[in-house]
Amino acid sequence: MKPVFALLIFFLLSFPSVWAQGEVCANIEPFCAGGEEFVFANTYNENGPPIEAEIGPYYGDLTTQRNPSWYFLQVQESGRLEFLISQTQNQDGSGGILDVDYAVWGAFSPKDDICDYDMLSEENLVNSSYEPDSTERMDLGETEAGEIYVVLITNHSNKNGFIKLEQVNAGQPGAGLTDCFQGGLEDEIYGCEGETVIVDGTVLFADEYTWFVEKNGSFEEMVGETDAYLEVEEEGNYKLIVSNRFSEVIEDTVFVEFNPEPVANEPGELYICDDSQEFIDLTGLNPEITAGNPPSEILEVIYYESEEQLEEDEAIANPGNYTKLETHEIIALIRSESGCLSDPVKVSIKVEVIPEEVLAETIILCADLQGNILEDIELGEDLGHNYGYEWFLGEQQVSTQPILVLDEIPLTDELRLKITDIKGNCSRSFQSEILVFSAPERLEFEIQGNDFQEGYTVTAEAIPGISPDAVYEFQLDNGPWQESNVFKNVPPGRHNITAREINGCGATTSLYFDLVGYPRFFTPNSDGFNDSWKIDGDEDIQVLKLFIFDRYGKLIKQLNPNGAGWDGSFGGRDLPANDYWFKLEYLDRNTGKTNIFKSHFTLKR
Repeated sequence: MKPVFALLIFFLLSFPSVWAQGEVCANIEPFCAGGEEFVFANTYNENGPPIEAEIGPYYGDLTTQRNPSWYFLQVQESGRLEFLISQTQNQDGSGGILDVDYAVWGAFSPKDDICDYDMLSEENLVNSSYEPDSTERMDLGETEAGEIYVVLITNHSNKNGFIKLEQVNAGQPGAGLTDCFQGGLEDEIYGCEGETVIVDGTVLFADEYTWFVEKNGSFEEMVGETDAYLEVEEEGNYKLIVSNRFSEVIEDTVFVEFNPEPVANEPGELYICDDSQEFIDLTGLNPEITAGNPPSEILEVIYYESEEQLEEDEAIANPGNYTKLETHEIIALIRSESGCLSDPVKVSIKVEVIPEEVLAETIILCADLQGNILEDIELGEDLGHNYGYEWFLGEQQVSTQPILVLDEIPLTDELRLKITDIKGNCSRSFQSEILVFSAPERLEFEIQGNDFQEGYTVTAEAIPGISPDAVYEFQLDNGPWQESNVFKNVPPGRHNITAREINGCGATTSLYFDLVGYPRFFTPNSDGFNDSWKIDGDEDIQVLKLFIFDRYGKLIKQLNPNGAGWDGSFGGRDLPANDYWFKLEYLDRNTGKTNIFKSHFTLKR
């Protein structure tokens, strides 16, 4: 679709825009609101008395109609339309508030002369207000798509300012939507040889349509073609010029192209002998049916179950997943990119089906860390005496029974099954990959951050058991399972992490670990923020002793747990910016045990 006819499009930007407005209904202008604000300068007379609205319309409660602004809207989607109208001195809604009033008429159709005084009558008045308020609510009630409403907004104060209109129920259930008058001719329209193409050039409130056709490099008027619709039988460029009741001239062009009909070939019989197949992919016949047509054409093959469905144009909805698995005939035809259709051809389908879900493509075996299978597994399905079975592990045949029992981990990961339909001499081979998984051998984890700044982040690593390809889910304490092995914003305290194999082959839980609240850095620059470093106890731990070391292990400071903390000095001089280590001896209030915790922090200057 082309960009819309420029003179009839009114885009609403994210920042309110100022619009001109018609002071008389003959100069009425369109608007659409949607979820945006529609802001325009009001009408006022700076050097004289207020401008009065024209005499003729029925204004309802609007006793006086000072400084009128006329607009119309068209409903795009049916529903309730509710608007808020306000008037202030400044465009952004600030400054003094100004009295605003309104009247609205409708509903009209695009064929109506909406500014005719007989239209702006008491019978067609939807609502009006003459309250001394700077904000009014305009409710159009339930509206239908295509309806048009005329809105008059007045500035009773005769002061310079701005009027804002916005749809307050936009996006709510049951809300309607206004039309922003976007439209236009398509860039190109395709037809088929021998057909007539109808070009739709409808424009709202159009007074006159004039069509042109390009000949010898210039457009010539098509005498007598004055309707919104043009019937085209010849390929070429066409132009439309429209004038509307607002003295606007709109122009657009379209190229109409006619294409030949494609030719469909009748394909060979479609024979189905796949016992795992529950549907037929008819699209596999497309190359045979479309063969011989120009390779540059984009062709679609359409399938129908019967002549009746072809006549009703009820095509098979999903030809790639056709589930009528029985011997029968269907119909196919070709549709080109331009919509041209070939003559129909017959497609013969013959089906002998072996059930699909006999053997999965992947077999999961669960084992312990020593490689012992945790539970025997039965594979296959007994389809009856008309079928033969051959089971293979690798190249070795291991069974001719319908059901294969695996009670130990095989030496190969390749499992094959061949099922033969003895009556129909049709066979189907299955191949499965045997995957063996176990619980993780152990869990390792890394702790980053602290609870005073960015919060603790704990990253777990599951060391695989007997399979390096195992995938695990993770759980912190007794919380929810998650795919990610990273836990953020972990609170201080005692925790553990569990990892489980996603196929249910076991889980492993880490040892408990303690997270102590301590800052990762401090900035002793006397600015009142982070000037000292210390660790405070909480409800879970009691700080007993706290030692600070430089990176070489030299003791710098032993802190009083109840003191002010370390100020970054040693022996009366400031130490340089660097990483420093600490050893914390604390009492676990939950267990009564004394523990040691070591880590490091950064002094920044």
